[in-house]
Order: sequence, then C-alpha cells, then structure tokens
Amino acid sequence: MSTIVEVSDEQILRVLLAQDDVSNAAVAAELGCGWRRVDEVRKRVGLPVYMRGRRAAYSSWAEAFTEQSEPVEGGHRRWTGPREKSGTPVVRHRTSIQTAYRVAFRLHHGREPQGNLTRSCEIPGCVAGEHQRDRVMREAQKAGEAQ
Repeated sequence: MSTIVEVSDEQILRVLLAQDDVSNAAVAAELGCGWRRVDEVRKRVGLPVYMRGRRAAYSSWAEAFTEQSEPVEGGHRRWTGPREKSGTPVVRHRTSIQTAYRVAFRLHHGREPQGNLTRSCEIPGCVAGEHQRDRVMREAQKAGEAQ
C-alpha cells in the first residue's frame, strides 16, 4: 500500500521536464503522489499526453518549432503546440524547453534575443520570428525616432 503525499505543481513539473519522456505513473512513483495529480499538471501546462513506445523526436529546434506552428495570412504564425500554465507557447527539444517566441526570434534573426521580446504586429499570440523584437531592436528604433 502506497502513501499519497501533497506535492506542488512545481515539483511535478520539474520531474516531468527533467526527463525526455516520462509517464504519469513514473512521476507519481518518484514523488509519492497520485498519477491523476501528475496528469492534471501535465494538462494544465500544456504538455503532451504520455504515449507508450518510441516516438520520433524532433531533430532540431527548427523542426520542433515548425511542426508545432502553422503559417497564417499576412505572414503571421499560429502556435499549435503545448503551452505553459500562463498560456505562453513553449517548444521542447530533447530535454530543454524554451518559449516559442525566443526560438522563433533565434531562427529568424540568427542570434539570441537580448532582454524581453515584444511583438511588432497586433495579432495576439503571433509567433512569427520576423514579428519578434528584442531590447536591442527597440533601442535602435527609439534612437532612430529621436533623430
């Protein structure tokens, strides 16, 4: 007979993300909580449902991003992949997780974004790389407007 203990969402999420692919039962056994609790957290943060057996892993960040988003009219891109509890779109590749905005920026601009990202378009949730602006770009735009 197993003892069920109270575990925080953060603890469950940490274990879910620490391994490339892990079942709810394995996480529950590791933390001493119920598998349904793990399933609730998995769904709440938008992680995919665990499926038994081997699945094709994404070979790159670009593939992961492209497979979990779709182009829409006007050069925008809609996220179809998992989201954090807050609703932020996230990309998982191997054992890492990043926001879709940062991955899109890096893929489009060929460099890491500096500071927070903002959208240059008015479409909520657009993850198109060309519509992401970092601090460096915003400061350059301000400097140009000041002249």
